[in-house]
Amino acid sequence: MIDTGSLLEPVGQLTWASTWANMQNKNTAVELIKKFQQLFTDLNHKQIAERLVKLVVVKPIVSRVVLIVERDNHLYVEAIACQRAPEPLVSGVATALSRLNYLPQQKIRETFLLGHAQALDSDHINTLGEKDTQKGCRACYLHPILEKEKTIAVYYIETERDLPQLQQAVAELDTVWTFSSLLIRQVIEMWRHEEQAERFRLAEQALWASETYLNAILRYSPALISVKDLDGNVVLASEHFKLMANIDEKGFVGKNVFDVYPADIAQSMWDIDVAARNKQQTFETELDLLHKDGTLHTYLVVKFPLRNKESEVFGVCTIGTDISERKLAENALREQQSRLNYMAFHDSLTSLPNRSLFYDRIFHGLARARRSNSKVALMLLDIDRFKIINDSLGHDSGDLLLKAIAMRLNEGVRDMDTVARLGGDEFVVVLEGVHDIDDVIFVANKLLVTLARPLEISGHEITTTVSIGVSIFPDDGSDADELLKNADIAMYKAKEAGKNNCQFYAKGMNATAVNYLLLENDLRRAVEQEQLILHYQPQIDLQTGELMGVEALVRWQHPERGLVSPAHFIPLAEETGLIVPIGEWVLREACRQQKAWLNSGKRVGKMAVNLSPRQFRQKNFPGKVEAILRDTQLDAEYLELEITESCAMEHAGETINHLKQLNEMGLFLAIDDFGTGYSSLAYLQRFPIQKLKIDSSFVHDIHDDHNDAAIAKTIIGLAHGMQLKVVAEGVETEYQAEWLRQQGCDQAQGFLYAKPLSPKQFESHFHGGKFAFDGNVVKLDSLKVGA
Repeated sequence: MIDTGSLLEPVGQLTWASTWANMQNKNTAVELIKKFQQLFTDLNHKQIAERLVKLVVVKPIVSRVVLIVERDNHLYVEAIACQRAPEPLVSGVATALSRLNYLPQQKIRETFLLGHAQALDSDHINTLGEKDTQKGCRACYLHPILEKEKTIAVYYIETERDLPQLQQAVAELDTVWTFSSLLIRQVIEMWRHEEQAERFRLAEQALWASETYLNAILRYSPALISVKDLDGNVVLASEHFKLMANIDEKGFVGKNVFDVYPADIAQSMWDIDVAARNKQQTFETELDLLHKDGTLHTYLVVKFPLRNKESEVFGVCTIGTDISERKLAENALREQQSRLNYMAFHDSLTSLPNRSLFYDRIFHGLARARRSNSKVALMLLDIDRFKIINDSLGHDSGDLLLKAIAMRLNEGVRDMDTVARLGGDEFVVVLEGVHDIDDVIFVANKLLVTLARPLEISGHEITTTVSIGVSIFPDDGSDADELLKNADIAMYKAKEAGKNNCQFYAKGMNATAVNYLLLENDLRRAVEQEQLILHYQPQIDLQTGELMGVEALVRWQHPERGLVSPAHFIPLAEETGLIVPIGEWVLREACRQQKAWLNSGKRVGKMAVNLSPRQFRQKNFPGKVEAILRDTQLDAEYLELEITESCAMEHAGETINHLKQLNEMGLFLAIDDFGTGYSSLAYLQRFPIQKLKIDSSFVHDIHDDHNDAAIAKTIIGLAHGMQLKVVAEGVETEYQAEWLRQQGCDQAQGFLYAKPLSPKQFESHFHGGKFAFDGNVVKLDSLKVGA
């Protein structure tokens, strides 16, 4: 039999076993209760539960006993005792029944529900689940503890022996069951008291934390926080109020808004307080409040009613946030957005509406004209000879001229009309509410006169004119693009008519003007879309027939027009200024191709590239050439640059400077179209050039025109006298070639030898790394004069 004396504290000099025996054999029921009360004095609920299961497990036949108690409609396992050697193992659990295994939970719940004991033998236990009982259990007993016919606890008892033996042991524990009915209620009440004490402790801790947080918020928050009672008196306020101009160091508590704020602000805040209290709604407003340092701050003030548990309003809370910096940022952002919007729709130079705003204005203007059955006149203005002014006086002066013209245009129209700058030197005027064409003519003539008045630009008195093209809605177009296109055609006709005049669009206008405009637009796209290509025309030595070089000639591969001749688009490129990007592309592509041929072993001699006057006159043009050579990794000795005679003589001093810089880089330099200009021999001998090219106009009739022959002969003699090489252009017949050879001309190029060839065609003439003239080329030794 297991010794259970050590499981309980001794009472006086008696052990638990002797006390238990004496109570069973000698004492009355009342005395037993008193003895038990002594045993459980000063114990908490957990210790009581442990002592109760000890009283049961003292029976040797009991292998395990579990005390389950109902608290607040939930079942909790309070304590478990198991037989162990040398003494039972007892533990207080206080865990929900549902969380533990190896207990017949369904049977336990049935016992609580029915209030009757249940005894399960081994056969019955075998029908239960594996986790309903412990291994080795042969019988179990569930004994309910009742209070007023309601089950408040259940003892679940297991044994490894047979059920009858367990039932006998249970019958001997009547005193324990009786005493348990008294102590279980004490356990439940102690649990509840402890839970209430814990809830009170947590509530007290939460209240302390809330007070701490509130004090911290009121002390350190950078906001105006206050609570007022129904009379408007402040009962709570943050330290931030002490920054206000009319609040001293004592703070805001105990005062009202009329005590500290100016009358108008106080009345406004009081009205909002009353509205929040009466309407029981949240209100927001912005107030400008003065700080003690004299600065004015903007606060976003939120006021809302405070309610008690019965939802009755007992006060008003105010929270004011300083939004001064945010307001400044918003204002700055608004101003910046306004500036960006202005910049997006206005020309940065003249401050006139730009193309985007022009389209918006005319869209609405056309809509108004449709509704009122009126007309709209679109006037397109282009400054005559603006490029000359811009190039001669500089871009700064050109910008001043554009500004002055913009001001005069604005002065010459009504407020309801639109003046816009489309770009470059193009302006557009939109006249609304037009009922008579004579009105448009009057405005156009007025603008022509106004803009023709002299202007003071950079110390120079400049007189400039404009050409105006006019289209009328709805006669000349139904939308902005069509009106603009037709006004452009009319403006072109005005320039053709001598400039400084106005032309109205007419459907019978020359289609050439339209084609010219379309060609200009296509040319702009050609540069962007890389439609330009280079062809190469060989230059041969008239004495040996060897290839001495090639001239790079630009061609335009139009997607619809096909291969466009330079004669059609080079003058247009010169007029529009597109010749500069085209010229740079030609130079770069020619250098790239020359380098590629050199790398592949093809020796073509010099790569000659023509330069336009506008391209040659660029600032730091030699630097641009040097950059292209560096980018393409081409040595300067393989590049020859050609400028026309007229270009060379136009600004001789500047020409000499540029040519010297190019010569120092190692480039070969030539004067093209020689004989067509008016050269000064004094300047010519100062030019660091190596070659003169006889213009094809002198070569063409060299066998019929004695003057052309004399000029060509003179040029050859002049060049040789200056130690220069001579190249004849446009050689097409055998007679021309033989005559030039006899006169000592060094080189020639023309259709007699080869037309300009594409890179693939040119490469097809190479055999073993050497260029071979074949096909349309005649050997020199077979040429005879007069043949």
